[in-house]
Amino acid sequence: MVVPKTEIDVYIGKFLNNRYLIKDLIGKGGMGRVYLAEDAAKGGILVAVKILMLSLGNQQISQRFAREIFIGAQLGRKSKNIVQVLSYGMTDDKTPFYVMEYLQGKNLKQILKVQPLTLVKFVDICQQICLGLQCAHQGISLKGEIYPIVHRDIKPENIFIIDDGKQGEIVKILDFGIAKFLTERSGMTLTDSFIGSLPYCSPEHMEGRKLLDVRSDIYSLGVLMFEMLTGKHPFQIESNTFGSWYQAHRFQAPPTPEQVNPEVKIPQVLKKLLLTCLAKEVSERPQTISQVLVVLEKIKRQVARDFSLESDSVSSPVNLVPVTSISEKECLQKTWPKNKPIASIGFPHLLHTTQGVIPTFWAMLPKQEITNFSDKYHSTEFIDKMNLYPMLLWVTVLYNAQFSLTKWLSYFLDLKDNRGQRIAKLLADRGYYHLLFFALEEPTQCANVMTLTLTAKQRQQLTDWLELEEKSHEAIASEQAKTILKAEYLNLKSEILQKLVERQQIAKLGFRAWLSQLFDKILQIISRS
Repeated sequence: MVVPKTEIDVYIGKFLNNRYLIKDLIGKGGMGRVYLAEDAAKGGILVAVKILMLSLGNQQISQRFAREIFIGAQLGRKSKNIVQVLSYGMTDDKTPFYVMEYLQGKNLKQILKVQPLTLVKFVDICQQICLGLQCAHQGISLKGEIYPIVHRDIKPENIFIIDDGKQGEIVKILDFGIAKFLTERSGMTLTDSFIGSLPYCSPEHMEGRKLLDVRSDIYSLGVLMFEMLTGKHPFQIESNTFGSWYQAHRFQAPPTPEQVNPEVKIPQVLKKLLLTCLAKEVSERPQTISQVLVVLEKIKRQVARDFSLESDSVSSPVNLVPVTSISEKECLQKTWPKNKPIASIGFPHLLHTTQGVIPTFWAMLPKQEITNFSDKYHSTEFIDKMNLYPMLLWVTVLYNAQFSLTKWLSYFLDLKDNRGQRIAKLLADRGYYHLLFFALEEPTQCANVMTLTLTAKQRQQLTDWLELEEKSHEAIASEQAKTILKAEYLNLKSEILQKLVERQQIAKLGFRAWLSQLFDKILQIISRS
């Protein structure tokens, strides 16, 4: 969540309300700035302080702000999927702020920039968002009455994901009630009040209807889900203006995910859910979040039922790279570089294609080996010792169980080098690379090409390593780093190979049969002990 400081900030180093010591700027958005702070009244524990972008000029607005914070505090206590609001106050210049639990992780916008979501992860995130919204929509008690709470600003920046360790990934919804306070009570113009949120607003919200209900949040959720699945917004606009966005939300028919991204393959029931959430008329959408949760649970069961490691349906991204993509066809037209020897070697190359720059790895092998390894089992590994030197060992492992053959292709990516950085960044951004095979016997033309995908975890690791490189100071020379990485690589070889053997066994037997065998082995071990 921490972002680097690019300017001097007047709040850093100051105490707010003689209690909260502002330590660092960790986020900026349309409604204000978020700071890391220490709570002096509670032993210096870390909290997040959001200072809003407006000054409260009169008593009525100050009371309204306090009421919205009270709402947020109640919701945070009721649901683990809503950020906890701990306190509120005003700076010396009457600028409002509120104090939240400090979350360590990333918001959904940051995640979607670097990694596509698996179908399982997509459903899990959506279910948690819905559980938070369901809690809010059911309402809170205020002076003996129940008030349903509509968020009004569901967007990727307001969905935060943390790794709890014990409970796994937990989704937290941010800014409950605050968006409504800003748009209705701050004296802003209509256009100003939508800065940063226009792409996710429901048509009725943009029309300024006073009595928005839960179905407005459901529309925003539909836009968010569409973007999570395709990597793109469902609507096209001519300019980033209020008028253009209103025309899109009110009159543009939502496309299917395949129309926006032909590589996306999702269950029919999920496609139907997306389009109903994006209905222009509130009466045609799901009427409650509970109805959305029912469909998501159905999708979750369907994915579990259809689970197969052979098709990699759970561990692969939703927007899979097609088996015969345009860039693959372009790879087949490539020739072996004249400055490279005709020998069993391998090296990375950034390939300029009609789809942009693609990371590739070129390998020359005997013709029979290319045949043996084509479309067989493979694995991509990254080995690092970033604490010593910013360098990665990028390993591609090819495996043919039938002939008990394994081929290890490796290359050092020096992240102090511009080329190494660019290759690592493109691997993270693209999420895949092409492996080009050239035959020793016929070395000129590319003989075959494979597309290897990276896991979401690997893509995030690459991004984190690149960020770490900017701050790192090498403790050893690059040649020493290579020696250490080679040793680590040798230690991991048997573990990597075992993983490939298990994948091959699972695919051959079927997941359920493999699982049954695994349980049998466990029972045998228990009985012997």
